[in-house]
Amino acid sequence: MTAPEAEIVIAVHTADRPVRRAVESVLAAAPGRVGATVVCHNMDPGPVREQLAGFPETVRLLELADGIPSPAGPFNFGLDQARAGFVGIMGSDDTLEPGAVSAWLDVAQATGAAAVIAPVRYRGGARILTPRARVFRGALVDPLRDRLAYRTAPLGLIRREALDRLGLRLRQGLRTGEDLEFGLRLWFSGEKIAYPAHAPAYLVGQDADERVTSAVLPLDTQFQDVTALISGAWFPALPAAQREAIAVKLLRGHVISAAVRRGAEFSWGAEDRKAISAVVRSLTAAAPGAPHLLSAPDERLLLALRDAVSGTDIAAEVRRRAAAGALQRTLTRRWLANLRREAPPRTNLNSLVFSAAGRLHGMRPTARAAAAGAATSGAPAPDRTDGRQPR
Repeated sequence: MTAPEAEIVIAVHTADRPVRRAVESVLAAAPGRVGATVVCHNMDPGPVREQLAGFPETVRLLELADGIPSPAGPFNFGLDQARAGFVGIMGSDDTLEPGAVSAWLDVAQATGAAAVIAPVRYRGGARILTPRARVFRGALVDPLRDRLAYRTAPLGLIRREALDRLGLRLRQGLRTGEDLEFGLRLWFSGEKIAYPAHAPAYLVGQDADERVTSAVLPLDTQFQDVTALISGAWFPALPAAQREAIAVKLLRGHVISAAVRRGAEFSWGAEDRKAISAVVRSLTAAAPGAPHLLSAPDERLLLALRDAVSGTDIAAEVRRRAAAGALQRTLTRRWLANLRREAPPRTNLNSLVFSAAGRLHGMRPTARAAAAGAATSGAPAPDRTDGRQPR
């Protein structure tokens, strides 16, 4: 069989997933140009095989039994088995809009990009405004100027050649965040990256009864991805500006959001306080200026998490942050820092302009989408992989 131009790897972990719907959407996303590889992970493939009956030979079913409850294994296995020049990954609850892969392929071929970042929206229509890219630009994006750190989930298309040359693989063994270093290393690799913001989108499904990334995990488990990134060789070797951009995203979207999600009534035990303090100290050691780019309530909460004196102190800062007014949650504690690219005023303004531009393109972004992109406190929607988070 002649390999298709693109191949989308779909990982399946339980028999109740709507795999047929996912595969149908892939084939409709680039008729005659794309194939789907479904990887059944630690499960009986029989029910999935029944769902896939009648599809063309561009749809394959693979099996992986590694006994590890992590989505990295089946995705890596499927990527290793891929035959197309462009590859992508997709959750079994998710779908693609008609023509999406064709549009992404056309952009990749026109620009020579090593990767195309997919626009992402919820199936109900709300746009997920990550990355927080500039509105007025060409198809290619810059990792700093277009804030690519806000989208670590590598949803879209990647040239197979670049994937192999850069040695990119999802991190094995993690329950969540297996795509964190993968996405960041790709965006900050120096390769050409394209982001066709108004192309047909990747649609995030919400069918699963339980999402791995929606579970409240012990913090030492939840931060394994960040800890692995910080302690590895790649992140510390980055230029200071890149380390800072990534650190701001991690402090805002991982650390602060973890504390806020648990709420003021959460019982902060010694182990959780120790885990979150260690992450804050490691990130701020790598990028000392990063906390200054958070809103004032976020920076105060971050300091409480860093010092981890008591759960009472942390809870008080969580309550104070929730009670802060819109202006407080928009401004940093240092006036000049408000002019920086990663500070809330500029990221929020960019999101508002993007929403306005989206309306001109007929995207109809809902209030939920605007809120996700313009959250002044900087706790963006979780990433899925980016069938999990768009971070």
